[in-house]
Amino acid sequence: MSTRLSEIDGRRLILSDLDKALWPEARFTKGDLMEYYLDVADGHLMPFLVNRPLSLLRSAEAASATDWLYQKTAPPGLPPWIPTRRIRTDHAALGYAEYVIGSDRAALVYLVNLGCVSHHPWNCTVDSVEKPDMLLFDLDPTEIAFREVRNAAMLVRDLLAQFKIRSWVKTSGGSGMHVMVPLEPIHTYDQVLLAAETITRMARTREPSLFTLDMRRARRRGKILIDVHRNRRSATMISPYSVREHTPTVSAPLEWPELERATYPEDFHVGNIRERLAQKGDPFRTFFRERQTLTLLLESGRVRRARSGA
Repeated sequence: MSTRLSEIDGRRLILSDLDKALWPEARFTKGDLMEYYLDVADGHLMPFLVNRPLSLLRSAEAASATDWLYQKTAPPGLPPWIPTRRIRTDHAALGYAEYVIGSDRAALVYLVNLGCVSHHPWNCTVDSVEKPDMLLFDLDPTEIAFREVRNAAMLVRDLLAQFKIRSWVKTSGGSGMHVMVPLEPIHTYDQVLLAAETITRMARTREPSLFTLDMRRARRRGKILIDVHRNRRSATMISPYSVREHTPTVSAPLEWPELERATYPEDFHVGNIRERLAQKGDPFRTFFRERQTLTLLLESGRVRRARSGA
């Protein structure tokens, strides 16, 4: 297996197993993955990682691409220049745990060298752990045509717009889609979750045959679950431009008009995202420059009725 000494932004890294095939059918190696992440880091991926607690999806062994480990807390033995932070968790058995904090390109490559394939940030920064700065609707389909997932995303967009909330959309990299809203970090997790639940109820009222609230996959055939629990404290999402573990598809930001034509998750992968960025630009380029509040929604009659149980 190949090994190389590299210098990235002033950090010297020993990179190993660079020719390990992560997805043999795509002829894509660990070294190729590092190059991809370096190419999309600045201005695209890093704004969603920097200064955020991260969970990592990594191979159980750095040279293996078959067994995957979702590692919520910091792996042992990190160099001191990779920041970590001890944060209170909602897991009673842990109390507090050490988390990797997104920082720079060198840290990104170091983690990929450990076997990290995709990056899952919290929806807050480490300096404002109790006040999220993103709202997420995770559209999770079961045995339903992807055109219905696109329609569902556009419905969520339109319902948010009723409260003057602008939203962005990306593929999950798997079978679903994510509708996202950048927030001023002024709301609590309970408030953000309440807002998400309100929009979800409105969507289900509008299209009861399309949406389900049942988390059990066996009872969701032909339906779409809007998973709003991604808005709870310490929940994570796959970051924009991260690669999925079982196939080199990418969680790809889209322009809303792209959903009006035949667009599918497999259209966006490590082989074409860089060309797409060069030709079309980044649909999320202004995401964090357009932070919003949920005040109008939270003060609406719909939320008041939800709070009263009506």
